[in-house]
Amino acid sequence: MNKQLERQPLACFDQIRIPNLRCSAIIGCKPKERLLPQALFLTITVFLDTRPAAKADDLELTVNYAQMSKDIMAFVNKSTCQLLETLANQLAEHCLDGYPIEAISISILKPAGIASADGAILEITRRRKA
Repeated sequence: MNKQLERQPLACFDQIRIPNLRCSAIIGCKPKERLLPQALFLTITVFLDTRPAAKADDLELTVNYAQMSKDIMAFVNKSTCQLLETLANQLAEHCLDGYPIEAISISILKPAGIASADGAILEITRRRKA
């Protein structure tokens, strides 16, 4: 990544968002939670410069969000983390290593997280290391 781009605030980058990607995983700290996979809904936002892809009209110069969605689902489905925090951090590292992005925001909704609410949501943002 260009040194000039590394210093820019994330608001200066273009975004690709994948909202409410349905996944499932063994997740939770209680033994009962670890018996069966639970539904999780992820919203993924990646930050990148899409101008080269737009100029060339070339998918190879951007993120193939269909492929990224499949990759994320496979990654989450095989996870056995106890904490949403661990899953989100591992997923962020996986995406930063595997895709031409500057940063990623991940929001995970665990509907079964709180009985008297719609669930619990964790959000993180991670940036590529300089």
